[in-house]
Amino acid sequence: MQLMSWSIARFGSRFGLLFEPQHRRVRHSALGRFLDQPLDMTVGLEGPDGHVRVLPLCQEGQVFHTVEQFERANSITFRAYSADYQLRFEFNIHSVFYPQDESLCLLPALYLEVRINPTNPIRGITPKCPPPEKVKLFLKIKRPDTKIAVYGPNESNGFGGCIEMDYDVQMVPQLDHQPVNEKLEADSRTVSVSERIISLNPDAVASADGTGLELVLPVSEEGSGVKWRMVWGAFCGDPILKVNKDGQEHAAKFRYASLWPSLDDVMHAAIKGRDERLVLSRNFEKLLEQTPLRAAQRHLLNQSWQQYLSNTFWCELEDHSDWFSVWDGSRFLHSSLDVEYNLTPMYLSVWPSLLSLQFDQWALRVTEHPESGGVYLAHDLGFGFDATKMGYDHDMPVEENSNYLLMMQAYAHWTGDLTGVRKHEDLLLKLADYLVWTDTDDSGFPSKGMANTIDDALAAQQFARKQTYLAIKRLAGLSAVSDLLMQINKTELSQQYQSVVDKYAPIVESTAWRGDHFAVCVDGSTMGLRDAWTKRPLTEDELVGADAYSIYSSNGLLLPMMCGQPWLICRDKVRKDMISSVRETLGHYGCGHNDKEPENVWISQNLWRDHLMRYVEASGPNRAQGYWDMQVMSNTSQQSCGFVDTYVTNNLCFSPRGATALGYLLSYPRIIIDRLAPGGARICVNPDRGYAQRWPLLPLADWKAGKIPVCVVDCDDENQSHVVIETQLESVIIHGQEESGTGMIG
Repeated sequence: MQLMSWSIARFGSRFGLLFEPQHRRVRHSALGRFLDQPLDMTVGLEGPDGHVRVLPLCQEGQVFHTVEQFERANSITFRAYSADYQLRFEFNIHSVFYPQDESLCLLPALYLEVRINPTNPIRGITPKCPPPEKVKLFLKIKRPDTKIAVYGPNESNGFGGCIEMDYDVQMVPQLDHQPVNEKLEADSRTVSVSERIISLNPDAVASADGTGLELVLPVSEEGSGVKWRMVWGAFCGDPILKVNKDGQEHAAKFRYASLWPSLDDVMHAAIKGRDERLVLSRNFEKLLEQTPLRAAQRHLLNQSWQQYLSNTFWCELEDHSDWFSVWDGSRFLHSSLDVEYNLTPMYLSVWPSLLSLQFDQWALRVTEHPESGGVYLAHDLGFGFDATKMGYDHDMPVEENSNYLLMMQAYAHWTGDLTGVRKHEDLLLKLADYLVWTDTDDSGFPSKGMANTIDDALAAQQFARKQTYLAIKRLAGLSAVSDLLMQINKTELSQQYQSVVDKYAPIVESTAWRGDHFAVCVDGSTMGLRDAWTKRPLTEDELVGADAYSIYSSNGLLLPMMCGQPWLICRDKVRKDMISSVRETLGHYGCGHNDKEPENVWISQNLWRDHLMRYVEASGPNRAQGYWDMQVMSNTSQQSCGFVDTYVTNNLCFSPRGATALGYLLSYPRIIIDRLAPGGARICVNPDRGYAQRWPLLPLADWKAGKIPVCVVDCDDENQSHVVIETQLESVIIHGQEESGTGMIG
C-alpha cells in the first residue's frame, strides 16, 4: 500500500503513535493524538560500506529506495528495500487487542519488531554488493522538550539497552491547522509522563551518539524468526479528566494506573506477557482477515478501528468507579450520543458492556422538560478534559432521546441483559414522554426539538419541522420503549406507547412518500423556524430540498432490524427509497446528505446505510472504494486527517465514527440476534450464496475460551451453496436451510 498517515493506539489509555511518512515524522505522546509532539524516529540500517538508510519517519538521513506500508487491524508494517545491498527491511508496530480482555487491552505498551532479509535485485538496479551476512540496525529518538537517556544492556535481567523519556504534557488538545480553542486553553494544566523502550535482544547497545539503540543482526531468510524485539511502554499517573457524577466533581485517572502503579510495573507486565498477548491479538486479526471483504473495505476497517481506539478513555474516579468515554475526534466531545449510536454494531460485536457503562453515564445528563413531563438527554458528556457538562452548542432532543432508546433495545436483545432497563425504567418513560409531546399537531411528525447531528446540511435536512428521518426514528424509539416495558412485565404502560406507534406509523409513511422516495421533510415552511446555530429566523420563504432524496430516512430502522423487531414502515418502500437515494445522491466519494448536496458526504452514514441495505437485500455494487479514496486523499501529500468522516468543507477528522465499518461483519452474514425472544434466544443468519465465504460471528464468541463461531458458505462443483456454522456454541437458524441442529426460516 502507498505511504500515508496511520494511527496505532492503545485502548483506553490514549498512548499512541501517528505515523506521517509524508512529513517524515511521527506524532507521539503517552496521551495520544491532539496532545502529541513531532517525534524523529530514526529507524534503519547501516550497510557494509558505512552508508545508512532510514524509513521516512525522521527529518535526516537517506530514505530507503522503496518504502511501503501494510496494515492489519492491530498493527502496521513498514517494508523498505535497499537496492545497493539487495536487502528487505521490515519494521512492525503492534498494539495488542483482544475483545473483553481488560488486562491485555488496557496495558499502555506497544511491541516493536525489526527484520532484515535478502531479496532479489530491485527494479533492475545493479547492486553494489551481494546481501551481507549481517548489518547494523538502529532505532533513535529525538523529541522536543523531552529528557531522553539511553542505557546499555542490563546484565541482571538479560535485556539489551533501553531508552528512557520523561516529559510534561500540557492538557490542551490542538489541531495542527487551527488555533488553540480559548475554552480549552483556559482549562490548561500539566501532567507528567514517563516512557521506556527496552530491547529484548541482549546484544542491543547504546548508539555512539547517545540518541538510541543499535544492534548487529544476521541477515536471515524470510520466516527464520530472527528479529530485533523491543517493548515500548508509557505511564501517566496524574488525573486526566474532570468528571461530574451525581452532582460531585471527580478527578479521573487512567484505569491502568490502578492495575500497574508505575512504569516499572507496566514494563514488567508487557515483557512477561508478551508472547501470550501477541498470540491473542494476532488471532483476533486473523479472524477479521479470513472474511472476503474487498481491499477498500479491509483498509477502512483497519484504519477506523485504530482511530476508534485512539479516542477512548477508560478511567477510574476517586470513588473507584469506572468511567468510559470516547472523544469525537477533532471535536473533542466525550461520548456524543449520535456518534456512539453509529458505533453500536461494533460494541455489540466485541464488547457490549462498554455500551452499558455509557448508558449509566448518559442517564446522569438530562434536562427536565415540564411542558411534556419528560426529559431529554444531553448531546455529549463533556468537552476536552472537562467531562462535567455538555460541550456541544445546542441540544438535539428528538434524535438523542431516540438514539438512547434504540441502543438500549438493541443491547437488551443481543445480550439478554435487562439490568439497564430495570435500572433506568423511569428515565426510559420520561424520554418517551418527551418524544410523544414533540408531535404538537397530531401529524405523526415532530415539530419541536428537531435539530440533529447532520450539522453541515441544508436547513431542510438539519432542523426543519416534520423531518422524515426524525419521524421514523422517533417512532422506532417509542416502539423500543414499548418493547422494553413489555420485557419487564409493564404491559399497560407498554401498550400506551405502542398505540402511538400503531396510529402514526402509517400516517408518516403515506405523508412522506413521493413515489420512489421519502421526502426530507413534509413541512417546507420557514415561518417561525430559527437556525439551530445562530438562533436567527430564516429569511427565505420555503426550505430548499424539502422533497429531496436523502440517505437518512430509514436510519432509525437498522438496530431494530438487527434484533428481530417488527417493521414499522413498509419494507418495499424502504428498499425503494434507499435504492433511489443512492442513485440521486452519489458523488465522488460516496453519497451526500441529499441530492441537493451530493458532495457533502459523511462516510460513517454511508456505511450505516450500506449495512441497512444489506439487511433488506438491496445492497447493489460495493461503494467502499469511494470511501477509501477519500481517506487516501486526506492522508497523503500535505494532509494528515486520520479517519476523516466528512469532505473538505467540514472537519470531522481523526474521528471514531469510522468503526461503523465493523458492521460489515454483521450485515454480510445478516446476523439477527434476539435473546429475549418468546421461547428462548433466536439467532439467525442469511449470507449471500454463490461464492465461498467465512464470516466470524463475533457476537456469539466465547472470548475467554477462544471459541468463535464462523458462518461458512461452501460451494460444490455444481455451484450449489451450503451454509454451516463452525464451532457452534448455541443454536443458529440458517435462512432457507434445514438440517440437524438448526431450524429453518423461509
